[in-house]
Amino acid sequence: MKLHPVEVLSREEHGRHVLLRYRWTGAAPEPGQFVMVRPERHADLDPFLPRPLFAHDYDGDTMNLLFEVRGRGTALLAGEDAGLLVSTPLGRGFEIGGGAAVALIGGGVWVSPLKLLSRHLQDAGVDHDVYLEVPGDAPEAYADFLRTRYEGATLVETGGESDPSQTVLDHVGDPARYAALYASGTAAMLGAVKRAADGVVPAHLALRERMACANGSCYGCAVPVWEAGEKTYGRTCVEGPVFEAEVLAW
Repeated sequence: MKLHPVEVLSREEHGRHVLLRYRWTGAAPEPGQFVMVRPERHADLDPFLPRPLFAHDYDGDTMNLLFEVRGRGTALLAGEDAGLLVSTPLGRGFEIGGGAAVALIGGGVWVSPLKLLSRHLQDAGVDHDVYLEVPGDAPEAYADFLRTRYEGATLVETGGESDPSQTVLDHVGDPARYAALYASGTAAMLGAVKRAADGVVPAHLALRERMACANGSCYGCAVPVWEAGEKTYGRTCVEGPVFEAEVLAW
């Protein structure tokens, strides 16, 4: 996997989240694709592996990445003086059809790929409603960012519920009123969307798995899937990260 040095244009902090922009004139990302990112310079190759991050938005020459600072790797990416090395867009993204309205569902703090998806749906003339969970422990700056970035979205504040994913789905209502559901979020949220859509409407789920090689060689990101009626494994970095809900053997 080749990593390319890029010009970092800006970094914005929104609570624990960072919106990072860099110049990119290579292959355009499809909604749901990801890139591998690492600091250009870091001591002792620590961390050794680059981080997989969804393409958040792209306008023709500027790529946006949205991520939460959770450890040393993401903290280095958020550093003001850090140059970046990035891959081309990787993986299999969301499939976009025409016709009736669809719903975009974001769980927890993992809404990143839905912005680029929303842009493509708008360009394709597909009506879509957006439902985003705002966890009770999320900083207000993050909620303000979502209100600005996803204009018109339904923000569902959760906190203390035994099943926050169901709280979000209650706002979505009957899935049958949509032609498809597109979701990115916690494992609990993706599981809830899969169950709600089962036998009712197609659902497309963006998975987050730990990735090392990002080319399918190591099988470190494999997830259980159904293939010809048999349970096997699919590589999130190649066959995903977006899977049809019915394919996942959860």
